[in-house]
Amino acid sequence: MKKHFVLIMNIVLVVLILGAVAFTAYKMLTRGNTPSSDDKSATPASVSGVSTEYPSVDPSERYKIGIVQHYNNADSNDCYAGFISELNERGLVGNVDIVYVIEEDKDRCKSEIQRLIDEKCDLICAIGPYAAKSAAALTAEIPIVFAGVSDPEKEGLVASNENPGGNVTGVSSYPPTFEQISLIKTLLPQTKTCATLYSSTDENAVTQAILAEDKAEEHGMTMQRCPITKTEEIKTACEDIKKNGVQAVFLPADAFILKHIDTILKFTDANKIPVYVGNEKMLKEGAFATCSINYTSIGRMAAVQSCDILFGKSNPATLQVVYKHDCYNLVNKASMDALGIALNQTALDQVQVKEY
Repeated sequence: MKKHFVLIMNIVLVVLILGAVAFTAYKMLTRGNTPSSDDKSATPASVSGVSTEYPSVDPSERYKIGIVQHYNNADSNDCYAGFISELNERGLVGNVDIVYVIEEDKDRCKSEIQRLIDEKCDLICAIGPYAAKSAAALTAEIPIVFAGVSDPEKEGLVASNENPGGNVTGVSSYPPTFEQISLIKTLLPQTKTCATLYSSTDENAVTQAILAEDKAEEHGMTMQRCPITKTEEIKTACEDIKKNGVQAVFLPADAFILKHIDTILKFTDANKIPVYVGNEKMLKEGAFATCSINYTSIGRMAAVQSCDILFGKSNPATLQVVYKHDCYNLVNKASMDALGIALNQTALDQVQVKEY
């Protein structure tokens, strides 16, 4: 009986060992065909809606891209850096010859664009509205991809954002108004009433004010719109804000408001009202917070469109203008301290607190 028991146990042990070996062999054979939750290639990663899985490009395909930048400033430089970074990450250095021009003089800028046209560039990337409009005026044949143009329809660059209709398309730098209003609730969720001061003669500012009001309503806030036509009306608007117990002020990207922002901030600081603004330039003047455009991401998206045109053979006439780009939330530490605002950790995790 004992011998039989030992024999049975040995047989069971052999079966278990063989089963384990077979299972291990099966897993090794099928590893390459079964997605793993740790395998980053199982699902394409995406940054700004741009897939990091790129189609292969024939090494023999070569193109010449002219990049024209009118202003030598940080935003424009970031656009250029983003454009080049996207090409590098796609491994296209060997396929693309870049001619990079920075020219702040308007006449010379036009001359440089004409030179790129005469040199038969396959595509022109125009950074900023002046470079874009100049390029569009000089050629109707070469594809043009703009980067950092706020309102391409208003500038006459495209027939419409959905269907540009010509040889021009690109990436807009329209202020992220929705995100700026959402930031109010992110930082100070108890806010119920807001006001926006803007120039009534600036079409972009008016549009931002309308969008701000719509977004505020989505967040359960009321937005008092204060259109201003002349300097004297700023004081009246501020008095109305105080009288109505407004808890936050939004100032859109607006040249007129920027010119008088010191007057507005003097009032809001004295009354402990946080001011959210349309761009970082206004934040540096002493406002509380903004959601700022990441211009590097605009450059990257312009490069994506350029690749779509050159390698994917897309038509700029039907390649719609991109309006969605990366942003980042900024808080002015000096303003936060002056207003006596203490942000909780949840809010701090979603912003960069900066000292200017």
